[in-house]
Amino acid sequence: MPIDYSKWKTIEVSDDEDDTHPNIDTPSLFRWRHQARMERMAQKQQEKEEVEKGKKKALTRLEEIEQKLNDANLDDKEKVKLSLEKEEIKRQEDEYEKKEKELEEKERLEPWNVDTIGKEAWSKSVINKANEKKPLTEKVDEEEDNQRMMQYFRDNEDLMKEYGKVHGFEKSEEFLLEHSNLCSDYCASFLTIEALNLAMEQKYDEMDLMAAQCITLQYLLELAKSLHALPTNSTLIKTFFKKIKAADVAYMKMYEDEVGGFRDRLKKRAHDKIEAAMNEAESEAKAKRIAESPGGIDPQEVFDTLPEEMQDAFSSQNMQVLYEVAEKMDPEVFQYHLKRCIDSGLWVPNVRGDKEANSDVEADKTQPDGPESNSK
Repeated sequence: MPIDYSKWKTIEVSDDEDDTHPNIDTPSLFRWRHQARMERMAQKQQEKEEVEKGKKKALTRLEEIEQKLNDANLDDKEKVKLSLEKEEIKRQEDEYEKKEKELEEKERLEPWNVDTIGKEAWSKSVINKANEKKPLTEKVDEEEDNQRMMQYFRDNEDLMKEYGKVHGFEKSEEFLLEHSNLCSDYCASFLTIEALNLAMEQKYDEMDLMAAQCITLQYLLELAKSLHALPTNSTLIKTFFKKIKAADVAYMKMYEDEVGGFRDRLKKRAHDKIEAAMNEAESEAKAKRIAESPGGIDPQEVFDTLPEEMQDAFSSQNMQVLYEVAEKMDPEVFQYHLKRCIDSGLWVPNVRGDKEANSDVEADKTQPDGPESNSK
């Protein structure tokens, strides 16, 4: 009899054995999925514990009330009060039982995964015709794996980009059947990097499609892993797309949620990388400005701390305006700012090197050879 694979279509297969490749600077896709799954499981477990705790507390109180009601010396007023409390507790007990059933039904419909699939109860061996099985994974060192991946990227870059733009399961199946070599972890890594680059370029429509194609490929790879089969096997590819096209609403919602979560993480990662790049560029530019300044002071910081009138004079490179500022400003304050301008390179003394004339601008007000302004 042929093997029935239908039970596998709702299994959330293992994703916690995979490590991020050193060339992928985004968090591992498998790691993201596993973290989200563990958070969902923890939340459900917490709800279950709260229901059990509340039900146990209600039952304990109900026993206490029963004991008191059996007391012959209990007055009528207290008896009525306890009876009312008993009814309320029974109502709470019914609500807890209803909640328990809801959680059990939700758990029953939840796809299996590596943490919930359970232990083997029985097993059997089936001898069938030869099939294309996945060979034992060859162990290679990090450098060799890195070289293989780079070569794979070079050989298949155009095809992988083309697959990332395919829309819909029908066309994706046709494309992967024609180019089955793309059913690889290397391709999934490439799509992740490419989607991140698109996010950094704010090409969100293209990124959304690339992310969906990446998740679809990951699902196919997971099925191949669970069946210990080669992902390039055409029969497996056809089986996967047949199942996912016929999947129920709950399964497709899980798929869409995963695609949506992946898109959100890509956008956040892109924002962080852009911000880090801008900070790094600013740091390098600042270091260069300081290295080129005569006194080792950042001219941009000096300019930002100048009074507004002096900033206008430097921006317009108008010496007359600067002289007028010197006449109005306190001499010591002007001397302080002028010295910082000279040390930072914003103000360059005259070609004859008469620095004294520059430092006494506020007293002299004239400069025959005219100092040069080096606004940076």
